[in-house]
Formats: sequence, structure tokens, C-alpha cells
Amino acid sequence: MAPSPRPSSASSPDTDAEVPLAAPRAIGESDGAPRAPGENGAPHAPGENGAPHAPGENGAPHAPGENGGAPQGARGKRRRRALIAALVVVAVVAAAVAALVVLGPPALRRRIVAEARARGVALDPGVVDVDLRSIRLRDGRFSLLGVRGISGKVARATIELRGLSPARIATEGVELTLVGTDALEDLPAWVAQYGPRAAALPLTTGRVRLGLRDREGGPEVLVLADGALERRTAAPVEGAAAPPGAPRPEIGTLKQARVLVAGKEIARTDIAWSIGAASISLGFGGEDLVSAPLRAELRPRPSPSASIELTPTPLSAVGALLGVDVGASTMVVAGTLELRLADGADRAALSTAPLEGPIALTVKGFTLPHPKELDGLLFGNTTTVKADASLSADRQRVALSGVEVAAGALKLKGTGTVERNGADAAIAMDLSGSIPCSLLAGSAAMSHLTGAVGLLARDLVSRALAGSVAVQVRVDARASRLTAARVTPSAILRCKLRF
Repeated sequence: MAPSPRPSSASSPDTDAEVPLAAPRAIGESDGAPRAPGENGAPHAPGENGAPHAPGENGAPHAPGENGGAPQGARGKRRRRALIAALVVVAVVAAAVAALVVLGPPALRRRIVAEARARGVALDPGVVDVDLRSIRLRDGRFSLLGVRGISGKVARATIELRGLSPARIATEGVELTLVGTDALEDLPAWVAQYGPRAAALPLTTGRVRLGLRDREGGPEVLVLADGALERRTAAPVEGAAAPPGAPRPEIGTLKQARVLVAGKEIARTDIAWSIGAASISLGFGGEDLVSAPLRAELRPRPSPSASIELTPTPLSAVGALLGVDVGASTMVVAGTLELRLADGADRAALSTAPLEGPIALTVKGFTLPHPKELDGLLFGNTTTVKADASLSADRQRVALSGVEVAAGALKLKGTGTVERNGADAAIAMDLSGSIPCSLLAGSAAMSHLTGAVGLLARDLVSRALAGSVAVQVRVDARASRLTAARVTPSAILRCKLRF
């Protein structure tokens, strides 16, 4: 049979055609073979099986990246990488949590104890619970490194994590116990060593209770209960007393704490506090030390000393702060008390050493009870009291010596005692003085006569009388009922006429 003639380039699509060996591959072909025709012998539509894309609707070409274009492939690679990275992170976190929960409680406890110790706290974490964001402690116990006489318990603590490091601590139900004054002596050194790092970790504390005992196993003398602790950032330490690079003091407020003395609640107030490298300060009745009317400062080194200051304050406010009944008084009081170790006291036993120091008190709006005839001597409305105080080793008795009471021209001197009895105290003073008969007679004349006649009578009796009047005053009072104080005056006349 004779070979069929080679078809021309115009052959019908139904006719098999030979493809030259050198012909380029069509788009999407995996080898040099031609694609099989579509249904009914029609060639594939553009875009099928990798061929050029068919136009979109209304003849518009497809957008770049559709049906497997190059941009779509790049986005797919990025998504796969992100998915792989997320899976890796989840796997790492899951492995860490599994290690902590299943294998790591002992190691986790050691880490918690080490982190606390680095901040100056010896911690027994109690029960430890862990989740992805926090560590929770229950029924923990703690003390401060190098601080004697202080220990504490915490009902609950939540440590928020940033990665595997603590970021914030929230505690609830913190109880502190102080025995003697050794803790107050050691706290400034603790703050100087650990304060900056401890302060760097945000802390919130609710329901704080602080109890002070005279001795181990003894009853609580003072309790500050149910307050919320707020810690603030202190301003830089300035002044000649601040050495270069001195750390900032730790400051804050115990909000609305109940104040109990010997188990009896006497007030509910804010108590500001500041612990620096050289002193501890407390302010009762204010959110900060500046606004607190009653302030106390302890300076443990080089020689232990303390000071208490009462700024000019209405007696009614002082009474409310101290739980003292002063009635509807309009008096304004102010005073200071300085305490130091008594001569010969053992500094090593500070919590049981006797203390001594001067006391000064000013009361505006008060004068000693007196007969009308002494009005000329008790002029003005201010009474001042000065004395030397001695606090016994058992902190039950204050002896007052060198007492001086001045009201106008009346000057009295004597002694006194303050005996503590639970939340109350008994106050007793014996005062005596002398008044020149000439002044007494002149005052009496002015109280009964007025104008020029009174002046003339005062001059006459003042020149005619010599000698003095011995005045004695006995004061008995209870700290809780100052308005019921009993003042008993008496006088012995030793006057004579001048010739």
C-alpha cells in the first residue's frame, strides 16, 4: 500500500498530526508528548491542566495568584512556616507544663524558694498549684533573712509569670508576728540589702495582720488587723545625711487597719510607714507621714533611739485615734517624746532594756482648775508640761521625774507615774509650788475690784504682804477617761505683813 500523503498545516483537528521533535513544550506539559484532546476530540481549554488560563467572566483575565499562580504559592509557604512555628511553640509550652506538673514539683519548689531567698525572704511555699500563666501558693510560711523576731504566714499568694520569671505577686491573708523590738532594729539593714530587688517586683496585699509581743509566748500588746497594704515608690533620698547611692526607702500605707491594744479595739485608721537604711517611721491617722498627726521614728544605729511627735491636733481627733474619751473638747494638743537606752542598759537585749528620755506637751485651751482669786496668775489659755520619762524593762510602767507644769505665772514641779493596765493606763502626779503672797493678794484684789480701784488695791496689798503660799496639786486620771480626771488642789498660807 502506498503511503498516505503528509497532511498540510490546514488539516482538520480530527486528523492525527505529527509534532516536530524540536517543537517547544506547551505550558503545563510534563514531557514532550502532546496532550490528549478533550471530549468530542476538542483540544483542552486554556488553563486546564496547567495550560494558560481562560479569561474570567466577561472576558476579563484571572487575577494574579488564582489557580496556583506564583503569588499564591508564596503566601502558602508563609502560612506553612507560621503554622509550623506555632506548633513548635505549643509543643514547647506543653512539654514545659507537662514537665512542671508531672516531673517538676520538687524542682519548681526549689526555684520558688531560690527566687524568694534572692529577695531576702526565707520561704516555705506550702501547697503549690501551677497553670500556664501563674503559680499559686497556699498556707505558706516565711521570715526575713537576718531579721530577728519576725515571722509570718500567708494564706494565698498568686505569682503571675512572664515566661518562667515572676512578674507580679498578689497575696491575701498575710499575718506578721513581731517579738520584742529586735525586728525593728534589723529591718533597716534588710531594706538596704534587699530593698531594691524586692521593690522591683509589683506586690499587692489584702487583709494584713501585724501583731507585736513583748516576749516570745507573751500576749499581743499591739495588733494592726484587716488592713490593705499599699506599697509606693519613694522619692530619691536627698540631703547631707544621705550617702551617695543610698537606696530609696520602702514606703506605703496600711489602709483602714483596726488598731487593738491588749485585745481591745481602740480605732480604725490609716497607718503610713517608711523603712529606710537608717530608720523606720510610722504615721498614724494619715495616708502619708507628712499628713499623719501622730508620728513615730526608730533609729537603731549607732545607738538605739526613738522619737514620737504629735503635731498640733484637736484633742477630739487625738482621742478618736487613741480610743480615749475626751468629750466635746476644743483643746489643741502637741508634744514630743524622745527615748534612748537608759544608762547602763544592755544594748544586746534591746527588747527588754529600760528606756528613758524627755517629754514635752503643750495644751491650748486648758488651765488648771483654780479659784477665782487666782485668775490674775493663771492668765492665758495655754498649759505646758515637761518631764523626764523612764520606761521599765517590762514596758508596764513609766516613771515621770522633774515634772514642770506652767500655766501663766503658776509654776509647779513634781513627779508622776503611768501604770499600764491592759488597754488602759492609770496616771498619777503630785505637783507643788509656791506663789508670792504679794502676787496672790494682787490677783485676788483684781478679781473683786475693777478699773483704777482694782489697780490701786493691788499695789497696796502687794507692798503690804510678804512670804508665800505653798500650793499642792494631786492629779489622778485614767487614759481612757481623761475628762473624768480628778484634780485636787490645796494651799498653805505663809504670808505676813511688811512693816
